[in-house]
Amino acid sequence: MRTGVPHTSHIYNVKTQRVIAVVMCGGRGSRMGGREKPIIEVLGKPLISYALNAIQGCSAIESIDFVTSTYTPLTTKYLKEMGYEPFIARGAGFLNDLSEYLSSRQKATYLIVSCDIPTLKPHHIQTALDMSQKHQEEYIVYVLPYDIVKSLSKTPTVIKHAGVEYQPAGLRLFRRNSEGPPDFSTPKFLVLRFRELGININTLEDIPIAEAYLRGDG
Repeated sequence: MRTGVPHTSHIYNVKTQRVIAVVMCGGRGSRMGGREKPIIEVLGKPLISYALNAIQGCSAIESIDFVTSTYTPLTTKYLKEMGYEPFIARGAGFLNDLSEYLSSRQKATYLIVSCDIPTLKPHHIQTALDMSQKHQEEYIVYVLPYDIVKSLSKTPTVIKHAGVEYQPAGLRLFRRNSEGPPDFSTPKFLVLRFRELGININTLEDIPIAEAYLRGDG
């Protein structure tokens, strides 16, 4: 069974805690016409493969987990055929599924990765990890200034913090230092300025935008 990626030394300090990447891929696909988003093809490859390739290219990540759900049986099958053993959540929503997963896991640092950002690269992940070193909060949410990513997604998720609009960057970090359910109530927002991470596949209409960018003509 495949459980992770080769680990080499890196600037990110993993001496005290393991860094485990968790790919969230258990959504209902309600905006995708009922199709399972993680295995929808983008330039001929399953969407989830872009997140996997980015994680595998980052040496600071010790291992990879996947959270699927009862709503994504084909994704679960796909991952098992690749040699992974995904955690199958109840499909009660992103944070509920994440809480269910983390509650069953040991103390470690978890980098939570959305499966729907095909532009994600290893240097994005490394930058997020490096930024987290300067902050001790338990829960970090990485965001993008909305004014630099407008028009990159047909139906973006926009959040407002301290009067400023942001779009989620598809990355979060949770330091599990204690037992019991995780607390997501007071996230620390950290701003990334990678415009390409604003290409978020929420609907079928977003796929041509992503493909144009990945081909280099977007």
